[in-house]
Order: sequence, then C-alpha cells, then structure tokens
Amino acid sequence: MTNTKTTCIRAALTLSLSLGTSAAWAQTATDAPAPEHARDLGNHQRHLRIDVGVRTQFVRSKGFDPFASNDVLPQLTLAASYYFWAHERFSLGAVVGFDYGARSDSARSGDTSLDSRRFLLAPELRYHVLRVLALSAKVGPTLTRQEVTYSGGLAGDLAKTAWKAGFDATAGAAFEVFGYSNPQSNKPRLWLTAEGGYGWTAANRLRLEPEDSSPAPQRLTPLDLGQLSLSGPLFRVTAAVSFW
Repeated sequence: MTNTKTTCIRAALTLSLSLGTSAAWAQTATDAPAPEHARDLGNHQRHLRIDVGVRTQFVRSKGFDPFASNDVLPQLTLAASYYFWAHERFSLGAVVGFDYGARSDSARSGDTSLDSRRFLLAPELRYHVLRVLALSAKVGPTLTRQEVTYSGGLAGDLAKTAWKAGFDATAGAAFEVFGYSNPQSNKPRLWLTAEGGYGWTAANRLRLEPEDSSPAPQRLTPLDLGQLSLSGPLFRVTAAVSFW
C-alpha cells in the first residue's frame, strides 16, 4: 500500500513539473521581443515633419546667363509633411514645399535680377531600412513665380513677372540623429535628409517692358533676353523635426 502511495505521489510530482516547464517555455516565447522586421515603427513612420535647408539647382538654360556668371541657383527650402499611412516598413505622406532663390548680374549695360519662388505639392513614399534610416522618393507638380528686372542703360527700368508650371522628381534618405527608440513616444525627433533629382519648369519668354512706375520713355520694342527655363539637376539638404 505504501509503495502504491509513493508511486502516485511521484507521478503527480512529475506531471506538475512537466506542466510547469511547459508553461514557463510558453511564457518565455510570449515575452521574447519580436524580430526587428516585425516591430511596429510607430511614430518613426507616422508623424508630422518640418524641414528647413538648402536646395541647389543647376540651370543650363541660356536665358539664365544674363542673371548669373555660373549655372547655380541656390535656394532656401522649407517643407511641411504629414505621413498618414504605414504598412510594415513602408509609409506614405503628403509634402508641401516652398523654395526661394535669387541671382543678379549685369547685361547690356544694365543690372539684371531674377527672383524665383517655387511651390511644391507631392506624395512621398518611404521605406525604413532601419528604425533610424529611411529611403524616400517623390514626384509632384510645382508652380514657380519668376520676377525678372533690368535697370540702367537707355531702357530705364524694365520687368516681367510670370507664373510657370513644372515638376520635381527626387529620391534620397532621411537619418534620425536624435529621438527615443520607443515607437509610441510623442517627443520630437531630429532628422537629417539629403536628396537629389531633377526639376523642370516651363520656359518663360523674357520680353521685358517698362514698369508702371518707371519714368523711362516707352521703347519701340521690349527688351528680349531670350527664353528662361529653370530646369536641371537639383540637390537638397535639410534638417527636420518630426512630432505627432
């Protein structure tokens, strides 16, 4: 009888240990961190972002020559973006951008100046290679206000203002240099971004005429500086802050 009781007790202990071990393994498997590719990137992907930086475009149009001694149009660039959709490592956002640049030089015994204000609206697709590194690409329409002036010489003060449509197509990368690893953190994150591509703007015929306030006599024909197209390769570098 005693042996029977001992055997039953041993069997019960063995069963209890087996169940306990199985439960411990199950709990360990549940608590183990998910693989990197399966983790939710949270606010690393879905956020609002403000960018400030420099946009440099190389304009090879002959119509750019009267305003600059080289082909470079440096610009201040500002952008605001909202990334509203995310799936695994992909995210999609909408970008609104503004670029301002100006050049001045001399031509035909007078002083020339070019003022460019470019507006952009585009979707942007991103892919997170790492939590802190995302590749990006965007294509979108632009609208550029070009103001051209000529002062001096027999012509007096001449000017022309025009709005021209175009597009930007760029690809680049964004690197998170400061931010909390917690994907649900609402605290700001700091990014550095760099992208390159091509920008195109419809040609503008530079037929300059006297400004309304100019005392210069009316010319028989407007001053023609040729066709200007602010098109060419571009490079943009920005610092950005994202938040939710």
